[in-house]
Amino acid sequence: MTLTCNQRAASWLERIVITLALLYLAAHTLPRAWKTLNTDFPNYYMSARLVHEGYDSARMYDWSWIEREKDHRAVNIRVIGLLPITPFSTLAMLPFAGLAPLAAKHAWILLSLASLVPIVWMLRSMTGLSIQRVGLAFALCFPFHRNLEFGQYYVILLLLLVTACWSYLRGWHVAAGALIAVAAACKVFPVLFLLFFLRRREWQLLGSALLTLLLAAGASIAVFGWNVHRTYLHEILPWTLRGEAMPPYVPSASISGILHRLFLSEPQWNPHPWHNSLLCFALLMPVLQMLVLAPAVLLIRRANTSRSRIQLELSALLTASLTISTVPALYNFILMALPLCVLTAVLIQARRYGWALGLAMLYLGIGLPLPSPEKMAGALALLQLARLPLLLAFLAANYWLLWRDPDAEKTPKGVETYLWAAAMAAVAVVSVFSTFQREGSARSEYAYRLPLQGEGLLNAQPHPAGRGVRYIAFTFAGYHLVPDAQNDLAPTAVAGLPDDLSFASSGPESLLVEHATSPHSQIVDAPRGWKVVVDDAREPMLSANGKDLTYIRDDHGHGRLMERAAFAEDGVRELALTEPSLNVYEASFLSENEYAFSAVADGRAPEIYLMDAMHDNIPLHLGESRYPAISPDGRWMVYSRFDGNGWNLWLRDQENGMTRRIADVPCNQIQPIWEEDSKTVLYSTDCGRSLWFTAVARRRIVP
Repeated sequence: MTLTCNQRAASWLERIVITLALLYLAAHTLPRAWKTLNTDFPNYYMSARLVHEGYDSARMYDWSWIEREKDHRAVNIRVIGLLPITPFSTLAMLPFAGLAPLAAKHAWILLSLASLVPIVWMLRSMTGLSIQRVGLAFALCFPFHRNLEFGQYYVILLLLLVTACWSYLRGWHVAAGALIAVAAACKVFPVLFLLFFLRRREWQLLGSALLTLLLAAGASIAVFGWNVHRTYLHEILPWTLRGEAMPPYVPSASISGILHRLFLSEPQWNPHPWHNSLLCFALLMPVLQMLVLAPAVLLIRRANTSRSRIQLELSALLTASLTISTVPALYNFILMALPLCVLTAVLIQARRYGWALGLAMLYLGIGLPLPSPEKMAGALALLQLARLPLLLAFLAANYWLLWRDPDAEKTPKGVETYLWAAAMAAVAVVSVFSTFQREGSARSEYAYRLPLQGEGLLNAQPHPAGRGVRYIAFTFAGYHLVPDAQNDLAPTAVAGLPDDLSFASSGPESLLVEHATSPHSQIVDAPRGWKVVVDDAREPMLSANGKDLTYIRDDHGHGRLMERAAFAEDGVRELALTEPSLNVYEASFLSENEYAFSAVADGRAPEIYLMDAMHDNIPLHLGESRYPAISPDGRWMVYSRFDGNGWNLWLRDQENGMTRRIADVPCNQIQPIWEEDSKTVLYSTDCGRSLWFTAVARRRIVP
C-alpha cells in the first residue's frame, strides 16, 4: 500500500512538472520564438534562400559576403554566419525559402513541435517507459526551449537518431544506416555511430550508411556546387574538429574550450592563460578526448544482442560524442533525452529508483542555462565548467551500467578489443605530435600582430592611413569601419549607419565606403556627406592617382569588375574590365592597364588573373589563389595561396614571374595590402584565433 501511495504521489508530481513546462512553453518560449529572428535560424534560411533565388552560393561561408546578402534582403538580425554548419543541413530549409524569414521560422517551429509526437512514441516503444515519463524528459529539458527560440536543428536531429535506433532494434538495418548517415551529413558527430556498427560487424548497415552519405553529398553538390564543399572539407571541417571554428577561448562545456583557455595565449582573446604551455595543451587535448570516448567503443559487445544492451551502447556513444564536442551549445543537449530515457528504463527495471532520480537531476543540470561571467582569467575559467562535470557523471553512469550489465559476455574480450584499444591509443599519440607542431607554428605569427585601438571579433581589410591603420571590425553590433587615430571620417562617427563591408582611400581626404543596404550595396563618399557615388556595387578600389574607381557589381552572386571616373556625376560611363564568364571575388587596381583579380571560371577553384601588355586578362596559374595586391611601384604582387593547411602569403616578381613563399603556417594570411614603400604589407591573419576571425599584422616581405 505504501508503494502504491508513493507511485501515485510520483505520478502527480510528474503531471505537475509537465503542466508547468507546458505553461512555460505557451507563455514564454513560443511567444519569444514566434516574434523574433535570432541565431541560428537565419543562417540556415539564408543559404536556402540564395539557392531558391538562383544565386551562386560558393562564397556563403565568407562572413562579409553572406552578411551583405542578408542586408540586401533586409533580414532583421544584426549579424549572420554559417560556420560551422554543413551545406547539406541547410537543404531542409529549401521548402521554406520562398517565405519571408519570420514566416519560414514559424513553419520550422511547427515542424519541430510536430516531430515530438514520433519521438515520444518511439522512445516509449524502445524503453517501455510510459508516455508521461518520456514527456517528463522534455519537460525537464531547457535546451528544447532554446531550440525553439533559436529555430535550431536539434529536434530534427533527435528525430533522426531516435528513428535510427528504433529501426535498428526492429531489424531494419538498411534504414538505420541511412538515417545515421543523414544525421552525420547534417551535424558530423553522428558519424561516430559508425564505430558501433564496425564493432558489431554490421556490414549491411555500414554499406547503407556509406551509400547514403555519398547520395547526400551528391545532392548537396548538385544544389550548391562543388566550390562551397571544397571550402567546407578543406578549411571549415578541420578547424571544427580541433575546436577552432568558433572563438576557442570562451569558457564552455568543452574539453577543447577549457584547455585553450588554460594553456594557450592569444594577445587579444586570452592574454593571460593560467599556464602558457603548448606542451600541456598538445598532451591533454587528444588524450582526454580519447579517454572519454574509448570506453564507449571498447564496451561494445558484438555477441550480446539484447535490446537493453544495444540501447545502452548507443546511448553511451551519443553522450560521449556530446562530451568531447568542440563546439557545444546549450541547444545541443536536447539530444540527451535519448540516453536519459534509456538509462532510466534500465534503472527502474532494476528498482534503483534513487539512481534514476539522481540521473534526472544530472540531466536537468546539464540543460540549465548557466551564467557566463566575463573576463575570468586563468584558473578561474574552471568555474565556467559546471556542465562538463555533469556530462562526465552522466556518462560514467552509462559506462557503469554497461560494465555491470548482467547480460554482458562473461568470456574474455578477445584480441579484437585489444586491437581497437591499440588503434585508439595510436590515434591519440599521432594527434599529440600534430597538435604540438600545428599550434606552435600558428603562434609564430604573433610576432607580426599589431595592437589596434578598436578590436573586434574580426578585424579585416587593413589599409595604411598615415601612421595608423584603417580596417573593418566585426562585432555583435555589425561591421563598422574603424578609423586611424588622426582621422574622423569613418562611418563609426555617425549613428545608425548600415554595415560597412569594404572601403577604399587615397590620402587623408579620400574615403569611399561600401554600405550594405536593401536591396543592394552602395558606395558612398564619406568626406562629402555620405553622398552615393555608385549604386549596386561592392568593394571600391581607387587608382594610384585617385582619379579612377573600380568596384565589383554582382548579378545573382556572380561578380564582374567595373571601372569609372572616381568622383564624376551620375550617368558617367562604366567600363567592364572582366568578361561575364568569370566570377570575380576581389581585385587590386593601380590603373586601367595595371590590375589583378581573383576569379572563378566554370566552377573551378579561384585563381588570380592579371592584365597583361596585350590588354588581356590572363590566368597566372598560381594554384588555388586569392587576394592579389600589386605594389605601388608595380614591381611586386603579393597574394594568398591555399596549400591544404591554409591560405599563406606568396610574392610574385612582376618582371620575371618568379614566385616565392613568404610564410608556412597552418592558418590563414589573407587580404594583404602594400604600404607606400612597396616593401611592407598589412594583412589579416587568424593564426592562434578561430577560422577567419582575423587580426591585423604587418610584415616586411621585400628586402
